[in-house]
Amino acid sequence: MMNYQFIRDQQGSPVAEFDMGSEIFSQWFTQELGTDQHKIEAIFKAIQELRSRQIKEFVLQGNEINLLFDPDEVEARSKILDIQAPDELPEGTQLYDQESIAGCGLEDFIRVLQSWSDFVSDN
Repeated sequence: MMNYQFIRDQQGSPVAEFDMGSEIFSQWFTQELGTDQHKIEAIFKAIQELRSRQIKEFVLQGNEINLLFDPDEVEARSKILDIQAPDELPEGTQLYDQESIAGCGLEDFIRVLQSWSDFVSDN
């Protein structure tokens, strides 16, 4: 279960805030999805197709973040992760990607998406 809240910034724009470990969803909802009801409807349609097994997976390409859907879960993945890292990193070095990838169950995502849709349509 993801913990989150929706607020409005000083300009009145909707902002999603997710807990640590799910930060990439904050960026995706706030910057990639925003108030685009057509995109929200298209995502719900794709989810229905997943649930009815018409499709096996769905990838939503974003500007900076891609969402990968399957019948059980959703993964948000920053495109930065797809950039090739140098082959030789100093010994003991690890790339920090905690804020660049996160996942959740499909049912949890549906609830969050519905809440976001309701929130952004209440202008």
